[in-house]
Amino acid sequence: MNNLTSLVKRDIKIFYRTKGNIFFSLLSVLILVVLHFAIFRQMYTDIWAQMMEEIPGLNVEIYHLQWIVDSLMLSAIIPLGAISTSLTTLGLMVADRENNTLSDFLVSPIRRNSLLASYLVSSFIICFTMLAGLVVFFQIYFLVIYGIGFTLMQFAMILATTVGSLIFANVFMLLLVSFFKTQQSLSAVGAILGTVTGFISGAYIPIGLFGDTVRYIFSALPFMQITVLSRSAFLYTLEDVTPMTHEILSGETSRMFGIEIWFGNQLMPTWGVALIAGSITLILLVCLIVRFAKMKKAD
Repeated sequence: MNNLTSLVKRDIKIFYRTKGNIFFSLLSVLILVVLHFAIFRQMYTDIWAQMMEEIPGLNVEIYHLQWIVDSLMLSAIIPLGAISTSLTTLGLMVADRENNTLSDFLVSPIRRNSLLASYLVSSFIICFTMLAGLVVFFQIYFLVIYGIGFTLMQFAMILATTVGSLIFANVFMLLLVSFFKTQQSLSAVGAILGTVTGFISGAYIPIGLFGDTVRYIFSALPFMQITVLSRSAFLYTLEDVTPMTHEILSGETSRMFGIEIWFGNQLMPTWGVALIAGSITLILLVCLIVRFAKMKKAD
């Protein structure tokens, strides 16, 4: 336990010692936020206004639609931010490999499980701190712009989704970075992964604009599944904030904007989405443990 605690403290200190780490870990998030307020917000508000006009007897104000658009976009930041922040924090393992520090750890009396856990725990702590800060920012934003903040239940759902996304992101990213030997190659892949994750989660383009095959593939991946869970949490108070109901959003609208996951005509319930994402994360964790067990040196 002392070894684990010392390793976690070491990793956290190294991360914060480099000032640029915080900025680059949130770079994908900052880009999405800028694109949202510069382009996407007005564009998607107009699209939602056109769709609502087709529903007879429904009178929805523009600020209601803006609340929905903001909720859909900001909720996608949680899984995207989990991936981008964990990539930066877990890049320390690649740095340790380049400096031969990892080789020293692997041949030292330190247990491999402690070494594996130290990377995961330190990364989780750092990432959770930053994502929690983003959630606080979202709360302030909704209070200032709409006069409505998160309810206690809603906050608990967002927090649970955040923790789940961080567990998946850290396990997935540590497994991925364990195959890289230089930070330069990791940075190149990280730039691509950040963009791809944005598309898979429907942050840049609504998932409904893709073909059925692509949509089914995206829906089967945890990136999209966690985004759906996050959006469910953000839209939990839909009927209290707007004159709309969850039934109005269900069906084709949910297919288009990634609010629900559909496979053909079958709607995947929320618990089913969480179960699939959790199962995939568990499988990746087993693969990660096997990977570390086979690493006799920083191969």
